[in-house]
Amino acid sequence: MRKVLEICLAVTLLCSGAFAAFIQSPIPPSSKQNFFRDMDGDGRMDRIVLRFLGAISDEYIKEMIDSLDYTWIDSTGLVTRYMVPASKMRVDSASVRQVLVDLDQNAFENLTTPSSIYMPVGSYGTLNLYLTDSTVFHVNMRDGMAPAILDAHIKSYRGRRVDSLRVNFTEWTETVDWCDAILEFKKAKDSTVRFLPASSVEWSMLASRALFLFDEDLALEKRLSPGDSLRITEGCLKDTSGNAVPSGGGFVEVKGFFPFDLKTSNLIEDDGTASSNDAPVFQLLFRPMDEPEEEIEKTWDMTMEILGSDFENALRNAEGLESQEPIDPSKLKITYNVRIYTNLGAYVAGSSSVVMGDDSRFETTPTKLTLRWNLLDAHRRRVSTGAYIANVFATIEYNGRIVYRSDVDASSVSRVFGVTRR
Repeated sequence: MRKVLEICLAVTLLCSGAFAAFIQSPIPPSSKQNFFRDMDGDGRMDRIVLRFLGAISDEYIKEMIDSLDYTWIDSTGLVTRYMVPASKMRVDSASVRQVLVDLDQNAFENLTTPSSIYMPVGSYGTLNLYLTDSTVFHVNMRDGMAPAILDAHIKSYRGRRVDSLRVNFTEWTETVDWCDAILEFKKAKDSTVRFLPASSVEWSMLASRALFLFDEDLALEKRLSPGDSLRITEGCLKDTSGNAVPSGGGFVEVKGFFPFDLKTSNLIEDDGTASSNDAPVFQLLFRPMDEPEEEIEKTWDMTMEILGSDFENALRNAEGLESQEPIDPSKLKITYNVRIYTNLGAYVAGSSSVVMGDDSRFETTPTKLTLRWNLLDAHRRRVSTGAYIANVFATIEYNGRIVYRSDVDASSVSRVFGVTRR
């Protein structure tokens, strides 16, 4: 009877999970199916995928695996060793042969970032997997991360000129022939995802940077602006290891600015009500940014938007200042100059104005700075119906350096406009 009990106890012990885990042999990982992956498409590695040659259970991880460590090289070339305990590992619900390790996504920049040119393609070192029985597996890791957008910067002319978008990618890329729009976007105040077809694309030598140019006649809803979000269209780019961009990638906010822009009137309808008889020939006006423009123009205006975030961003870009560096209004100087002629070349009127950025009339708020012509000639006589030519010149100086000249930025200093008297 005693011998029967001993046999039963032995069988029970052999069938117990603890003993089964104790006596089972280590399951080695695959030599070619282990990947660093970027799951949210932000260009940073956030998951390790280990493929094993047999089925893995949660019990196996708990009883047989102690930890793993791996080397990561950041964009500065700093080599760091990281250790992950078994408690951070889990069996992939889609495959019992795969173990997933989710990591802090902010810590690991793409191994193939263009600055890491010393990294041979496909060479990512090894990962060490430590078992509780002191077995160590040296695991070859492969790149499983698709390209992502590192940053994007647009120069937008609001439909008045060709917009340009400069995009830096996390690594060297390759395009595919069938893709009509490499990028897609959504507006800052609209969740609709739209394709972003470019009229032309200029790539850097290793295709880690691209300059996208857009037609100026694009409809407003199809036009990219600063503050909108951008991502790579599914499958439209791949890296040198063949990893194509998956669906559902994350969006990157587009930085940029609206460049300095001098606006002038095109067609004026003079009904005699815009100015009184004692009005000056020209007026310098400091208008609130939210002041609506007249649907029918009754005076000729030259206007620039001064101060405000768009203006300051354009100024920082021109001066090479940091994005958060404050603008000193006392260093700002705006100059307007206009000479108006008939279409036959006869002189009509002219004016010049110089305004400093700390002028109290700005009230330190975004302002439409307008030089207005009240349709009077130099002798204060109301002009007749006809075509006129305005030779305009405007400059913006900051800290003693000219950062904008309208005669350089625009195709011509001459602006043709019409006046109709009723």
